Amino acid sequence: MRWMNRRGFMKTTALAGAAIGLSSPYVRAQSAATINMMGWSSPKLRAVLARAGKEVGVSINYDVMPSKWDDVMAKITLWGQSGYSGIDLLMADDLISGLWGMNGWAEDLSGTDAWTKNSSDVVNNIIALNNAVGGVYRIFFYMGFESFFFNKSMVAKAPTTWEEMVSAAKDVTKEGIWGWRPLGGGGHAFNTVLQTLNQAGADLATLNDPATLVALQFMYDWVQKDKITPPSTISEDESAVVSLAAAGKAAMWWDYEEGYNTIRSIGNTVVTKENLGVARWPKGPSSDIGLVHGWGFLLSKFSQKKDAAKELLSWLSSKDIIREMDIAVSVPPPYKSMFEEPGLQKALPILTAGPGWSELIRGAKFREPIVNSPAVAQLWSMFEHLGGYILSGEKSPEDAQAWAVEEYKSIRG
Repeated sequence: MRWMNRRGFMKTTALAGAAIGLSSPYVRAQSAATINMMGWSSPKLRAVLARAGKEVGVSINYDVMPSKWDDVMAKITLWGQSGYSGIDLLMADDLISGLWGMNGWAEDLSGTDAWTKNSSDVVNNIIALNNAVGGVYRIFFYMGFESFFFNKSMVAKAPTTWEEMVSAAKDVTKEGIWGWRPLGGGGHAFNTVLQTLNQAGADLATLNDPATLVALQFMYDWVQKDKITPPSTISEDESAVVSLAAAGKAAMWWDYEEGYNTIRSIGNTVVTKENLGVARWPKGPSSDIGLVHGWGFLLSKFSQKKDAAKELLSWLSSKDIIREMDIAVSVPPPYKSMFEEPGLQKALPILTAGPGWSELIRGAKFREPIVNSPAVAQLWSMFEHLGGYILSGEKSPEDAQAWAVEEYKSIRG
């Protein structure tokens, strides 16, 4: 869900830095085993995983996820429903983990060495997620954040409130240049919706409250009233928004954490390390919290090789291996103690950007109520459509809320 995102699994490889070679602290298992895993197609990540057989005695038979996210979800849903035992570990994002964890298809890993040895170092956001879903259904290898970016050449100082953001966006919006470009297309609108609902203090259990309408009205006004966001936003996915910002066509936008590297690497970009601002989200009526997301390893309840898989998870969760994987795919670690490592800070400059990584992610939530419900796919679709209705102007805020309330009731039963 930032699904390494639904944007395509190959993309991360182009951003990868040089991996750090470190020796593993693990002792080779007494008898070799092979487990089946499905995950990203990143060659650099796979190169790290390929060492497992030699270093921990558990080899990985690795298969690559389909390139289309709908195909991924269809495949892993069928596996869960049918009790398929041919996959032991899944490289899982928020949707996959929520779907499998909430439907009883994933093992609770709370008692495993992979979790307990580092649980005190895991970021608070993940602890909050585990409490929300009632278990540890993923051993994270990274946790990212949907960051608020701004071009300092256009907006000198990050806005701290919704009102300041709109005012700053109006000041710079002119023909061909827009003050605010949220991700509204390509399966990312639901993120924008959830962030705005959280900041408005909406009742996420019903959506039938005044704060929900405030949030929807705020989004609607970006396009229809304040005219700081173009109508084309509903078709602009992450790659489109980043390209537009790199061309100086956006003063403020949101993107996933690796966007800090991406935008500065685009040919002819006007965005540099000096003028690229990163900040906490502007505060709404209730809060300034944003959304976090991440990927990790999920153990199938149907696996016939759980002992070997848990041994492998212990190796994968070590800081040495986490460090290598995160540098390979340019993403932040899930462990607090690693944020201050000079080597990681150099490889992952987002860790020191703006107010610093710890401050950026402070209080940020995973995508509740989607990821803590068995109806993950239906809820994701509902929130995605809600964002589309609002940003396109197809429905008024009042009509969109009424639709969402009824849709929500139907999904949740």
